[in-house]
Amino acid sequence: MYSKHFKLQRSEAYTSMLLLLGSMFAALLGMTTAQMEGDPCQKQNYKGICTEASKCTDLPYSMAQLGLKRRDISRCGFTTFEEIICCPTLSIPTTTIKTRADDRPAVRACNEIDELLQPLLTPHILGGTPVELGEYPHMVAIGLTDTDGAVEYNCGGTLISKSYVLTAAHCLVTRQIPVTVRMGVVNFTDTEQMKAVVEIKIKKVHLHPDYTSANVYNDVGLLELEEEVTYTNNVFPTCLYTDSKDPPANSVLYVTGWGVINRSTRVKSDVLLKARQTIVDNLKCNESYVDNGLTRRNRDGIIASQMCAHDPGLTKDACQGDSGGP
Repeated sequence: MYSKHFKLQRSEAYTSMLLLLGSMFAALLGMTTAQMEGDPCQKQNYKGICTEASKCTDLPYSMAQLGLKRRDISRCGFTTFEEIICCPTLSIPTTTIKTRADDRPAVRACNEIDELLQPLLTPHILGGTPVELGEYPHMVAIGLTDTDGAVEYNCGGTLISKSYVLTAAHCLVTRQIPVTVRMGVVNFTDTEQMKAVVEIKIKKVHLHPDYTSANVYNDVGLLELEEEVTYTNNVFPTCLYTDSKDPPANSVLYVTGWGVINRSTRVKSDVLLKARQTIVDNLKCNESYVDNGLTRRNRDGIIASQMCAHDPGLTKDACQGDSGGP
């Protein structure tokens, strides 16, 4: 029988469902690579080996010897924790460069993003709760308005191209109308940050054709923007998870959002927060939902197109206002 230590409390399981079934497609964004660590890489100005940025210890020396500038150091991909860069080698690699024959649109788009992104040579260290400016440049706050015209940022999203934001469908079919997106800031009360905020109106809403509010399946939506985004260090798209295999159970993910931080007062955070989550096997997750009576809107259980995650300590989770975000 399923261990009692794993069981989620009702409220925690429910809030996990809100985010994870609505937007786990985005929560895995940081777990794919265009090229794997250890692969040879050949860029325009040099050859090298794909290496985690923190392990490319001879980078300054190699750049000086090869006459490279920071903008010349290209990106192979990324892991959950940091970027993989093409670390220059002063000798020519003898290994044959691997190529990938996957022509799926998501893979092509991811490769284009990799080519555009300038690497952060000092990787961010994950672990704290507040998010640094530029740490998640794909993070979007979605502004929705009621009949009074006031805009409330009640959902999150993920920038995936110059014109589209990925989010949860249930964020887009409420009594409130999605009207704008906000990017490029992590603290809404920081006057200096807000001077550089990027706000773009929403042109059109696209819902998954099989989505219905009666259940939690196909909870995917796209926001088409009225104008293209200009990429900066603080506004930049991220890749969809393109690996054909699901990440294994116990893999670590991070959820981010400006959602509710106090269930009693319903106060939302003005600062972008992140919380560490661990992937749970779908079979165990289904057992937990059944044990806690949380099957009304997911009568088919957690299906193959969905993923489940939680905080083993039951202290950190997504909440209302975080829905749709990565």
